[in-house]
Amino acid sequence: MDQVKIGEFLKELRLEKKLTQSELADKLFVSNKSVSRWERGSNLPDIDILIELSRLYGVGLEEILDGQRKDMTTDKIESTALKVAELSSDEQRHLTKNIQIIFIVGLITMTINMLMERFVITDDPIIRFIHGFFEGFSYGTIIVGVIFTSKWALKLNEFKRRIKKKED
Repeated sequence: MDQVKIGEFLKELRLEKKLTQSELADKLFVSNKSVSRWERGSNLPDIDILIELSRLYGVGLEEILDGQRKDMTTDKIESTALKVAELSSDEQRHLTKNIQIIFIVGLITMTINMLMERFVITDDPIIRFIHGFFEGFSYGTIIVGVIFTSKWALKLNEFKRRIKKKED
């Protein structure tokens, strides 16, 4: 998928609806910066937001993912489903990789901290500083990991809220 092409198409669709980035962000319950990143092609919206954009702009999801208008046929619908699955799995891989990195770094610093605590018995202020740094860093990575995973939990709840809002 060409993110820049998709971004340009999203901008074109927004301008056709005579919406500012702020107005679109308010409709989608996202930040202005998110809309700007989508339109620059540096980031793609989550799948639930892509679906919402498709509805809002009156175009097919396939058209958004291809970055251009076209007619929808049965083959195109299947192609759209495959692209959505690809997008979801890419997001999942990215999330999993980031979480793994955060927790591996935390585990390494925690191990260094434990080894220093057990084998390095000294009152040297530099050694004590390094020990304190690793201890703080390891707890920090755990906290960041928890916050990082919580962010995705919040996104899921936000998606559920949007779906319920549409049903009402």
